[in-house]
Amino acid sequence: MRSFYARYLSKLTLFLILLAPIGRAAGAPIRVTTYNILNFPDALGSQRLDDLRAAMSFITPDIVVVQEIQSNEGVSLFLDSVMHHVSSTFASAPFNDGPDTDNALFYRTDRIDYLGAQYHTTPNRDIAEYRMIVSETQSELYLFSIHFKASQGATNESIRLQEATVLRNRLDALPAGSNFIVAGDFNIYYSEEPAFQKLTDSLVNVTGRLIDPLDITGTWHENSYYASAHTQSTRVDQLPDGGATGGMDDRFDMILCSDGVMNSTGLYFVENSYAICGNDGEHFNLAVNFGYNGAVPADVAEALYWASDHLPVSVDLDDEVVSSIDEQMVKVWPNPLQDYADVILPWHEDFTRARITMTNILGQRVYENETFDPGGLRLQRGNLPVGVYFLHAVIETHFGHYEYRTNVAVIK
Repeated sequence: MRSFYARYLSKLTLFLILLAPIGRAAGAPIRVTTYNILNFPDALGSQRLDDLRAAMSFITPDIVVVQEIQSNEGVSLFLDSVMHHVSSTFASAPFNDGPDTDNALFYRTDRIDYLGAQYHTTPNRDIAEYRMIVSETQSELYLFSIHFKASQGATNESIRLQEATVLRNRLDALPAGSNFIVAGDFNIYYSEEPAFQKLTDSLVNVTGRLIDPLDITGTWHENSYYASAHTQSTRVDQLPDGGATGGMDDRFDMILCSDGVMNSTGLYFVENSYAICGNDGEHFNLAVNFGYNGAVPADVAEALYWASDHLPVSVDLDDEVVSSIDEQMVKVWPNPLQDYADVILPWHEDFTRARITMTNILGQRVYENETFDPGGLRLQRGNLPVGVYFLHAVIETHFGHYEYRTNVAVIK
């Protein structure tokens, strides 16, 4: 298992080094970032603007959700003094003043169309639900920003479970196949905590299940084995802004994805793109700017130290532009099928791989696979009931993506 973390750390470090502030062009993956910005703006909020600008300019996100925003004035200040330094196209969602501190959304209007928001009441803070569309390809995304109850103990775990239940009920009610991600400050200490199990459970309803892109289980709190996943605290000493101390020892901030995002042929999670800005895996129980930080330049590590007691977390979502859509060019034989059928793919120069999915008449995904064989693959019926299904094949080449669709009948 340690070899996995070694590979993950090396990929994470490489990914962060490549995150130079060079802007993000149309057609690039959509970068989604979550950041708890520590009671912004407090009395010291304006003094943290330079540090927040440095962090956001390094990450170059397209969509940002933040937690611990205090007011509509705070949203305007963060938009004008931070996000507009990344791109002048950033806009913000209207502020919702709920109990305690709040969530806020910032997005690039040249890449994202904002459709609206709703807010879900919990025993603690509101859960924000933002609905948007990727402008270039019209793929829809639901983005939830959360800030669960803090601190250890049975009472706090019980409140987090109540919050997670409100969220999970909403996720289960979304249309089948929806693209959604949940981002924010979960304040969860270990993977077996009931709140985390509630969100990731697939036994009752797979539609609303959340998937952890890092796929790490265990006790994350105060455990050096999970140092590369920790997001809090960036400091050891107490600072005037009142943030947490103790050094990097908790995995509070996360981005969890729907099954559709993790396995979709449309809007999908880019492999190895999960990144915790400033975490090089070598600062367990240390301040993020202590000594050498292998994940970010020294000035960025310094900015992350002062900006907040949390680190920002990002993922990339790719929304592939399909080169062509052809009906009936992919062959399934025999069709109708009883036990199995061969999926025969059309020839393409510089074939790299093909991703195959199949949905039922309700739009629910019932089969998925991939092959690196340009000839195709064998489709096993398994437990598929009798009916008509829709097969979707995306062939990837060095020149682009090619999409094919056909119908498949399953008989007794």
